[in-house]
Parts: sequence; structure tokens; C-alpha cells
Amino acid sequence: MASGASGGGMADGGAAGFTAEATLAVLEEACATAGLDPAGARLVRLGSHAVYNLSDLRVIVRIAADPDALAEMQRAVRVARWPAAEGFPANRVVADVAQPLVVGGRVVTFWESVQDDEEYASVTELADLLKRLHWLEEPESLELPYFDPFAKVRSSLRGLSAGVQPEDVKFLAERADRLEKDYGRLDFVLPFGLIHGDANIGNILRDRSAARC
Repeated sequence: MASGASGGGMADGGAAGFTAEATLAVLEEACATAGLDPAGARLVRLGSHAVYNLSDLRVIVRIAADPDALAEMQRAVRVARWPAAEGFPANRVVADVAQPLVVGGRVVTFWESVQDDEEYASVTELADLLKRLHWLEEPESLELPYFDPFAKVRSSLRGLSAGVQPEDVKFLAERADRLEKDYGRLDFVLPFGLIHGDANIGNILRDRSAARC
């Protein structure tokens, strides 16, 4: 989670009405529903999610910019509860809060804060966490989607601003189509299994005693 408070205005994704002021109102109502005190909440990021830190409670509140994110966040909560049950060091949802919540048309989730200040893990620790993650066998009830590395590419191309020349968009779309076909012809050495999907140092934070992904 990136540090530094963000100001008002639209979120990075251009979601209309997704401002600091609007998300603060959602935060207050969601916390009231969850029985949490939002006093002193600090906005640490406003992008695809508004991320608030309830530092006194060691709770992170995430408000999705996408109003249609309910199914995705329901899956995220299920996925988070699974490694917790396995004892794997991943971020935990707050256990005694029913979630996700839908407040003001926004989807809200509550997470344990792993530390007071950001401290990223090392490459070695990242590799160790990934190895341990790949040893796990996920239950079918998680209903994890098949990994499509081009889904975000297609979404980004659809969302390009009007300032991008049509011929540039066409070039990028054709290049993505060609790469997707090449990807489909790859033969993978490793067997089919669970992957993280966004494994990088920026997603590995040290908690108060260890590293978590």
C-alpha cells in the first residue's frame, strides 16, 4: 500500500465521483456498519481503490472505484481467508467483520494492517514466499479464474484517453493480438497450478514480525 495522502479529484482510473470527499463519506458509513471507529482515518492512496488507514485500530479499509467490483471482492475475501487457514503469511481480512460491504454503490473491504510504516521484503524473501505459495493446493470452492495475462492489456486499450491518436491505438491493439497468439502457442514446462499474478517486491510487505504477500 503506497504511503502519502492523496488529494481530491478523480481516481487514476477516471471513475466519476470517486473523490477523497466522496470516499470519506463511504468510509464513515461502512465503519459504522462494521462497528469500527473511523476517527483519525488517513487516506493513503486514491487509485483503483481508496485506501484508508485506521491506524488506532491497525485496520486498512479499501473502497473499490469500480462499482461492479462486488464479485471480484467476494472472491478476494475468500482467497484471503484460505491462506490464513493454512497458516500462510498473506494479508488477512478482519475476521470479525462481515464483508465485503456495499455502501453508497461502492464495495468496501477491511484488512489487518501489517505494519505502521512501509518496509518491503527482499528478493530472497519474495522467492521463498512464492515457493511456499506454489506448494499449496487451493480448494475448488475458491473458483479462481484462469490466468489471462492480456486481460488488463485489453482493458487498458479500451480505456485510452481521447488524446491518444487512433493509429497508435490500432498499432498497440495489433501488437497485443500478435503477442496473445504467440503466448497461446507456448509449451509450459511446469504443471498447471496456482500463481500469484502480480508477484513483485512492491506487493511484499514486512509485517510486525515477518514478510507477507
